[in-house]
Amino acid sequence: MDTDTMHTKAATTDPSPPRRGIIAVMAAAIATGLLLLITPFPHGFQGEPTGSAAFVDEVEKVLGSKHWHHFAAAKIDGDEVTWSGVGADENSEFEIGSITKTFTAALFADAIERGEIDENTSLGDVWPDLDGDVAEVRLTSIAMHRSGLPSREPAVSFGDGLASIVSRYIHTDPYRGTAADLVNSLEDVSVGETEPEYSNFGFAVLGQALATVTGTDYGDLVRDRITAPLGMNSTYVPDSAEGLVHGYTASGLPAAPWTLGGSGPAGAIRSTAHDLDIWLRATMNQTAPGAEAADRREDFDESDRIGWAWLTTKHRSPNLTWHNGGTGGYRSYLGFDPESRQGIIVLADSTNGVDDAADLISSDKASPRAAKRDPQLARGPRAGSQTSTVAHSSSAGEPS
Repeated sequence: MDTDTMHTKAATTDPSPPRRGIIAVMAAAIATGLLLLITPFPHGFQGEPTGSAAFVDEVEKVLGSKHWHHFAAAKIDGDEVTWSGVGADENSEFEIGSITKTFTAALFADAIERGEIDENTSLGDVWPDLDGDVAEVRLTSIAMHRSGLPSREPAVSFGDGLASIVSRYIHTDPYRGTAADLVNSLEDVSVGETEPEYSNFGFAVLGQALATVTGTDYGDLVRDRITAPLGMNSTYVPDSAEGLVHGYTASGLPAAPWTLGGSGPAGAIRSTAHDLDIWLRATMNQTAPGAEAADRREDFDESDRIGWAWLTTKHRSPNLTWHNGGTGGYRSYLGFDPESRQGIIVLADSTNGVDDAADLISSDKASPRAAKRDPQLARGPRAGSQTSTVAHSSSAGEPS
């Protein structure tokens, strides 16, 4: 066979491109198409605007356009309040994540005022069966995030730990333990350095300690001592996820409601912009039960001082007393300046951060867009770097 014939046969028997390559390209195209079908594009807030059109524009401008769904907001100026929203209004329900911690801290301050505990009460005083370093942890140190307790509760079992990890990818509630599980986990906890470190686990323990001392379920304590006296009729700690509206991930996928089980005191409360306006004003005016929780006590980091749960900025104009929150499908921010009597509340049902809402009433002296800490349940002590969350905060699966 001559050389020309050999080249001809090679050309006819060598497929180009190879069949496997074509199949791989087709598979990749199909996978890409499916991802495009299930992942919404960024398209801004969805739904009809409510309240002040000018305020809607302000909120949208400061938060930007991402994978958003709905928001509700309130801007307080003395005795005046301006509402706005898109696809939601001041009476729409949201998960508020780690803003829950401000309620837990208020219950702590209120229990001290009632003489049920004092600032030296320790975990061993609440649960006498505890021993070792954990028994010496004071409730006050927990309230200021410097107890040495871990940021998140230990897994109840290997199966629960695995389920919690999986929940990050299927967008379900990663908090599975009951109040009893939470308390029992203290027996195996190692106490670290008593330095400022945001702890969702610590605040869950604080809330359950108050429930133990008072003989009252945490949700009932919130209702009986805070929301009912203040007329916050749409604010509550859910017993289960049944019938609850859900939020969305940052890419726009549905995320199951979070009720957090025994960790509820760290971030389970659901509320509205209307009710949080009541909460903000009562705390700012020092008329809320346990309002002294917001008083600044110690430096937390280079950006903030801390009271009991509440943080107060050090480098803004004016400085704001604030907290934020985050769960698997929601983000929230609440801040106020008691001197000017201004405040801001923004609630959103997706996991894109809303901390830039602070810029609506205050400016950052260091940088107009400086990264903010985010105490959220869903990300840990910092969001991207924000308050160590609810939430604020931690790896996926911790409230901010």
